[in-house]
Amino acid sequence: MYTTRLRADKMAALKEKDTVKNKVITMLLSGLTYKHKELGRDCTEQECLDVIAKELKQQREALEMSKGREDKAAEILAEIAILESYLPKQMGAEEVAAAVAEIIAKAGLETTVKNKGMIMKTVMGELKGKADGKVIGAAVDALLS
Repeated sequence: MYTTRLRADKMAALKEKDTVKNKVITMLLSGLTYKHKELGRDCTEQECLDVIAKELKQQREALEMSKGREDKAAEILAEIAILESYLPKQMGAEEVAAAVAEIIAKAGLETTVKNKGMIMKTVMGELKGKADGKVIGAAVDALLS
């Protein structure tokens, strides 16, 4: 599923001589191949999304570390945009806040700081891959304070 799409996109990037896109797709294919070997079976869609999200997180961390180097930052931003194109549309902060409140109400969890671990576990299980973990954490913190 994702591997087929990535291979087709890699061929297109090679034909267009798009080195940045080629580099990103090669990195993703490598990560998916490693995951496939680790599991000993084909990756599920969620596992493929996890690999892409992991690469995206690493690029965002690299962007933070490249402050002051505009040439490197521009390249990393281009790579981030390509990685984000392979992920489903992420939820905004307001959507996450509403979803967190709904999930907590549905699960019947008490909104106290003492319960934060259980709340985060429940919410992350529901919203994994749909929103950034930092946005989810901020929404939970806002609800608990």
